[in-house]
Amino acid sequence: MTVIQLTPLPQPVKAEVNIPGSKSYTNRALLIAAIADTKVKILNPLLSEDTKAMINCLKKLGIKIIEKKQSIEVIGNIKNIKDQKFELDVNESGTTIRFLLALSANFPGVKILEGKGGLNKRPIGDLVKGLKQLGANIKYLDKRSYPPILVSSSKLTPGKITIKGSVSSQYISALLMIAPIIGEITIEVTSNQVSKPFIDMTLDIMEKFGVKIENQKYKRYRISGNQKYQLDKYLVERDISSASYFFAIAALTKSTLTINNINPDSVQADMEFLEILKAMGNKFIHGKNQITIIGKRVKPVSINMQNCPDQIQTMAVLTAFAKGVSKISGISTLRVKETDRVFALRQELKKMGIETSATRNVLIIHGGDPKPATIETYGDHRMAMSFSIAGAKLSGMKILDPDVVNKTFPDFFEKLNSIGIKTNMANSKNIVLIGMRGSGKTTVAKMLSRKLDKPYLDLDEMLAKQMKMSISQIVDKFGWDFFRDQESEIVKQVSKRQGVIISTGGGVVIRSENIKALRKGGILIYLKAPLETLIKRVAGKIGENPKMPALTDKKDPKAEIAYVLSQREKLYQQAAHKILLTDNLRPDEVANKIVSRFKEIS
Repeated sequence: MTVIQLTPLPQPVKAEVNIPGSKSYTNRALLIAAIADTKVKILNPLLSEDTKAMINCLKKLGIKIIEKKQSIEVIGNIKNIKDQKFELDVNESGTTIRFLLALSANFPGVKILEGKGGLNKRPIGDLVKGLKQLGANIKYLDKRSYPPILVSSSKLTPGKITIKGSVSSQYISALLMIAPIIGEITIEVTSNQVSKPFIDMTLDIMEKFGVKIENQKYKRYRISGNQKYQLDKYLVERDISSASYFFAIAALTKSTLTINNINPDSVQADMEFLEILKAMGNKFIHGKNQITIIGKRVKPVSINMQNCPDQIQTMAVLTAFAKGVSKISGISTLRVKETDRVFALRQELKKMGIETSATRNVLIIHGGDPKPATIETYGDHRMAMSFSIAGAKLSGMKILDPDVVNKTFPDFFEKLNSIGIKTNMANSKNIVLIGMRGSGKTTVAKMLSRKLDKPYLDLDEMLAKQMKMSISQIVDKFGWDFFRDQESEIVKQVSKRQGVIISTGGGVVIRSENIKALRKGGILIYLKAPLETLIKRVAGKIGENPKMPALTDKKDPKAEIAYVLSQREKLYQQAAHKILLTDNLRPDEVANKIVSRFKEIS
């Protein structure tokens, strides 16, 4: 796994930082541009995994988009979409799936929306209920109230929606933004509206595009009919969320940092974070298109951060350095983000020697003297960035899987370098197990994963999950050539990983490009078992087990195993860095041998 080690600032610094555009504004602008009748040029957009997810989905719908270095041109709109089936992969972007779900109920075709990673565990049921009140036809394809989902309606009718505001402001934002293509609608919010500043952002961008909304204290929204989005150029603000990490670093290290090209009067949610830092005793100077913080101190706080939840992790890390007890309320929505952020925060702060406790809506932190630790990021970009703040102060902080920052701030670590916080990349090799069926690859790989505390990947399992079919079903329906093509694509994906345990299919060695890719960042270990052992383990399973379709037309499974081994034995030996004889060894003994030799071969 990739690891970044941070070297702290030796002393307070005075520096300037340029930050990227706002993800929240970029994805809102993309959705609105897809509705607008005119061509829209979006200036200073953020190009990250989340915004790329939105762009790729709009392109898949047939909307023409031209990406340039400093701009995105959206030339087509939803009127260009044809009546057909669309499978829309939103990756791990919550804004994309929620905004697109609302939009997709307003154009023809059958639309399937699905995400990756933890996104399919993030609720979407209240938004679905709201859309159904306007006539949407939406079906859950797996677990109720969660993606993936199928949308078959193509036109919503004007009317009234009643919806909870306590789960996600993105539901309300999604409904507000599609209103101009529906007609007059009224949105009644039945519970406390969370993250109100994010609603303000939506109202702000809609008004800039020429659509007015009546907002009655976040309890009732009314959008009159006959309004259209009409703006041909939109400038995306710089991202206050991204800036907040540097404001926090300045407070912690008593540095003076100036964030350039930023709107001091922004309505972005994390502007509230600056007020919290100010209350701690830090000084802010608002200039023309810039904000300077003169860092003074951090101290314990008792605050409600419901309106700026994306910075709760940042505040938790800061208060770990503040002697005393801090109470952060408004944390309930953190449990349904990229990960359960409350759990993740507590786990990683514990590694740093910081005691915490939590209720449903309050996180309590006993700050004082945190120690450096290796931080697990849980696939969450904000875990990586918030705990990097500690690396500005503590020597020895390490961040696992730092590439998660690509979701919203791809050059985050380069920006840390620019102010004097050095980052060193430490890479670790993959352990790749190759060999015949029955050699024990899967069992041994799982044991290695536990012993070495490294992620485990099984190529066949990944392919079956991707295709939503068993290996036998894939082969029966599409044939072995298709299977091998898909297997090679999976190999390309996993070979980009670092520090993982990989169990391969027996035939992965057939294609030299597979071996070349796996060898680039991995140590290939051939688990060699004699023919008699292989026959004993798998002969009765060939053709019967969904994972083991027949490889040849031989009627006798024993003959098949003997033939395949004779064809592959040389390939295994040529591919392997190390060969382990597994006969007469239990799987745990094989795993122990690999662990004992791992330092030697890495």
